[in-house]
Amino acid sequence: MIILLDLDDTLYPERQYIYQGFKEVARYIREKYGLDEQKSYRRLISVFKSGSKLVFDDFLRSVGINLSSSDLVDVYRKAPRSLTNYPDVADALKIVGGHRHKRLLITNGRAEVQKQKVEHLELAKYFDELFILDEYGKEYWKPSTLIFRIIKQKYGDGLINYAFVGNGEEDFQFSQSLGIKFIYIERRNQIRKLQLEQTPDKTDIYKIRNLYDLVKMISMTTDLSSS
Repeated sequence: MIILLDLDDTLYPERQYIYQGFKEVARYIREKYGLDEQKSYRRLISVFKSGSKLVFDDFLRSVGINLSSSDLVDVYRKAPRSLTNYPDVADALKIVGGHRHKRLLITNGRAEVQKQKVEHLELAKYFDELFILDEYGKEYWKPSTLIFRIIKQKYGDGLINYAFVGNGEEDFQFSQSLGIKFIYIERRNQIRKLQLEQTPDKTDIYKIRNLYDLVKMISMTTDLSSS
């Protein structure tokens, strides 16, 4: 089989990346404006959890600072980070590869950011190929299926042999558009969660809690290859 896997909140907790960036922003605000660092940090998290699409703009407005949010975005992106994979990732992906299944990473996001994450997490050794979609162009970002033209040339076009492991709406839409099986991984404290009750067709949706469940699905059942 060819197993496609998402990155953020599938292989590592995305909150690590976001919250560590917020800490650096809060430190910058303290140094530049004298605001309490912990209060700024908590405020950033609060704005983020509110569902804001413009976290730094809304944060600056809430604390009364007249500053371009682009300054904070720059600080956020350059913040030093220490990221760790979910504890099941290394062992499970080794087992999947040992069973001769192909493992392909497919991720949205700015190319330089996603490449840094992959390097910090040392993920390349667990995959047969990495597809950082921004390197091909924004039009390749999921749920676009443009990348599949490249994948099927290398790994075959038999859709029954493919499955996608992810957690977001764009992952589900990508799988649904192609007609391949979607494996929804529901991690604790995920930022984005697929609302399964709102998906019209659940025929090809499988739900797992971790990648060991994926190993079990592959090695102990024939669901993924015979349905």
